[in-house]
Amino acid sequence: MQSIVHNSVRVFIGFFCMFYSMNAQQDSILVDPPKLFQLQSYIDSLAHAGMEKYHIPGAIVTIVTDSSNVFNKGYGYADYKAKIPVDKDKSIFRIASITKTFTALAVMQLVEEGKLNLQADIRNYLPDDDFDFLSESPITLHHLLTHTAGFDLTDTGDAALVPEKIIPLEEMARRHMPDRIYEPGDVHSYSNFGYTLIGYIIQEVSGIPYEEYIQTKIFKPLKMNHSGIKQPLPEPIKPNLVKSYVWEDEQVELTRDFTNTLPGGGVIASAKDMSHYMLMHLNGGSFKETELLSSEFHEMLTSQHYGSKDTRYGICYAFFENRWTGRRSIEHSGGQLGFVSLMVLIPETGTGIFIAQNNRKDAGGFRYDMTRAILDTLVGFKENNFDSIVSPKNISAIAKNYTGVYKQMNYPKNTFERISRLFGMFSTEYKIEYDGAGSLTTYGDSYVHMGDHIFRLNKPNTDYTFEFVMDESGQGERLRIGTSSYKRINWFQKKRVQQGFFIPSLFLLLIFVLSGPIGRLIRKLRKKEPGLVKEKGLRKWLYGTALILVLGALGLAIHFIIFRDQLSDYGVPLSLKFVFLLCSFGFLLALLSPYFIYKNWTSKVLGIRWKLLNSTLILFVVIVSAIYYIHNLVGFQYY
Repeated sequence: MQSIVHNSVRVFIGFFCMFYSMNAQQDSILVDPPKLFQLQSYIDSLAHAGMEKYHIPGAIVTIVTDSSNVFNKGYGYADYKAKIPVDKDKSIFRIASITKTFTALAVMQLVEEGKLNLQADIRNYLPDDDFDFLSESPITLHHLLTHTAGFDLTDTGDAALVPEKIIPLEEMARRHMPDRIYEPGDVHSYSNFGYTLIGYIIQEVSGIPYEEYIQTKIFKPLKMNHSGIKQPLPEPIKPNLVKSYVWEDEQVELTRDFTNTLPGGGVIASAKDMSHYMLMHLNGGSFKETELLSSEFHEMLTSQHYGSKDTRYGICYAFFENRWTGRRSIEHSGGQLGFVSLMVLIPETGTGIFIAQNNRKDAGGFRYDMTRAILDTLVGFKENNFDSIVSPKNISAIAKNYTGVYKQMNYPKNTFERISRLFGMFSTEYKIEYDGAGSLTTYGDSYVHMGDHIFRLNKPNTDYTFEFVMDESGQGERLRIGTSSYKRINWFQKKRVQQGFFIPSLFLLLIFVLSGPIGRLIRKLRKKEPGLVKEKGLRKWLYGTALILVLGALGLAIHFIIFRDQLSDYGVPLSLKFVFLLCSFGFLLALLSPYFIYKNWTSKVLGIRWKLLNSTLILFVVIVSAIYYIHNLVGFQYY
């Protein structure tokens, strides 16, 4: 679709320029109401094509400028089965993690009032010390707002299937926070639970429930009359919540769930209401005649507060920095059961886009395709002339200090969710090499040394950089790109290496396990008597251990297939706990490997071939059980 979109954009721009070449001012489109609405047929065609490609039942698209120019439109169905269309003004979508920008706005309002200090220890705002996550290292609101408080990454228990199972905000803050695995300010690790803690602090300091604060201090002054955050939704707007779906050769309706991390993902809003919210941000904290935040504190909210040195891809308070059309943007995306969303603001041109849809699975690309095509057409690309860089003469001598493999640091570390890292999630790796011609390379791109351990992508019109953090010996210890940190790893920590050990070992153990019943069946069909089993204890241990380890892997795979990305959102299922029991028992049996290796090689009845075969199978048992241990499948490791 990208090539189709690209060609459509070029044709449209050419056609548009023929008739509107008199408007020579750059970005004049942004204050020219007719132009925005003349794009309607183009946006319609993009939406219809994209929704068909991604099997999306319904969507809303909102475009604003810094004046009152607003484009709101609904597409498709709010209720697919009943064929009820999306209403641009009344239909409400779950905006998921975009909620965090509302929570950050609330914090800044209280900071401006003098009730909160971004750099103060949050203990100052908690009623007592009875919180499980507290330690000697102080956490500040600055850390929480930038996802640098050091919390482990997890989704376990962050949602509920029925309202009766919703965990109150105070209980979440006191008893359900994940472990702190990094020092505050050290690593960016995205955390819904961190924002839940922020919501609790807002509640404590303001003296009113978090939901009521958002409703009265943000929704009401912005006239967001069709938005909500209470669970369940109040009756006036409850019927307006669109239904969500998953595409499985047809649209399958999903059961609505509820969030336990309300300040991190609880807002439900309409297209019209989100246009008010974006206009407020594009006008420095004010909407029409109402000021929600002074321009000074709004600038603080939307300025970069964490990121690699000299990066333009850092994080503000809640908002992430990006580059669209060659300009700085601040944005946030969202994803929940059956919903995805995206909000992009370009302060330089006063442009904002919000897109939400009611299908998530394999459909997230729609919002980015739409945003890219609309902005390229509406705003146009801005050329940026960056000074050319020449690598220092000594780069060849110091390049070895940077080369190596660096792996993503923000991943589930202390829970069973770590196993997802083995199969591609949270496992991005950068292999940094020296090309011998003055540049470092990774993923086919060249980077030129700017000094101070910073390298810039060697392409025109880009300011994309990465930074190395050096250890005491002068070797690269970490690679920092934007908000993300990557740690230098050894050969065994590489994803492909661990996969290369684990997958073949597990597969061959599976064959060994199946060989037992298959062999017995063949002997029965041929009416042959079973042969004498030599070293019966060794064979029983080996077969039983292999069987348990294989069953553990199959059980885990079945759970991932059935539950998909909702595996432990509602708590860890009892059936999954049984899988952990299998993995743990298999691991304990595998600890007997040294004893049975000894038994195998000191046996007087086994030939060399059997000894080699048994040793190989024991090696597979050790590899699989070690991977289980490394990735927290041994024991009951979850929050």
